[in-house]
Amino acid sequence: MKAQERSVEVNGLTLSVKTWGNAQDKPILAIHGWQDNAATFDELAPRLPGYYWIVPDMPGHGFSDHRGTGADYHLWTYCTEVLLLTKAFNLNQFILLGHSMGGGIANLVAGLAPDRVAKLVLLDVLGVITTGSENTLEQMRKGLSQRVDKGLRKPGLYSTREKAIAARAKNGITLEAAALLGARGIANNESGFYWQHDQRLSRRSLLSMSEEQMASVISAVSCPVLVVGSQQAVFRQEVVEARKKLFKDVQVITLEGGHHQHLDGDVDRVAELVGNFLSG
Repeated sequence: MKAQERSVEVNGLTLSVKTWGNAQDKPILAIHGWQDNAATFDELAPRLPGYYWIVPDMPGHGFSDHRGTGADYHLWTYCTEVLLLTKAFNLNQFILLGHSMGGGIANLVAGLAPDRVAKLVLLDVLGVITTGSENTLEQMRKGLSQRVDKGLRKPGLYSTREKAIAARAKNGITLEAAALLGARGIANNESGFYWQHDQRLSRRSLLSMSEEQMASVISAVSCPVLVVGSQQAVFRQEVVEARKKLFKDVQVITLEGGHHQHLDGDVDRVAELVGNFLSG
């Protein structure tokens, strides 16, 4: 199954979108994780033929545009772009699949537009990271300090592409996986090679959703849900247990792999679980 590339104008931004399969097949809109890009599904998508995979580099990632001057990266803004992408591809109903940050975005979309999402697949995530109201002031102060008192940090520079790949691999993925992400994520100039995602992604959010707000979103999800977790889970087990009770129809399966197990772990097993869920 050979991938195709196209550019789509969404929300004033040009997004780079990778697709696999036949546009006449059931669509899977797949959203990558924080500081990753569409290549995160390069191993999984070919293992699930018979679907039309639509995989964007989200704004600030990969080959897609960065947000304009003064903008921030909020999860709810990404929801706008996901839904606009469905218009660009003429999708009425679709399967949503997301890893990490992308799974959080997919979970939000499935709650905000439940009539549009046929099935939801969450890879090593369940909802989004929340902040209690008692921590709001501290979070805003730290976020504002990053924006007002500190300059935007510059990306790390490496003398070779291989060194940039090795640096990414130190964050918990294999060299092979880092190389796949690097094909869309690494750029170079006269000073060296660097990961080209927007450095504003590293800033602390000024506000986060509360657990009560996340609960209302999860409760609004009406489609069947599959969560494939890992031993490096983003959320504590008690959070997962509390949240999964809010879904109307959910399966939670935990594998022994790492956070990117759909890319560099037992990808065959992940594909088997996802394939069985989608065909059921």
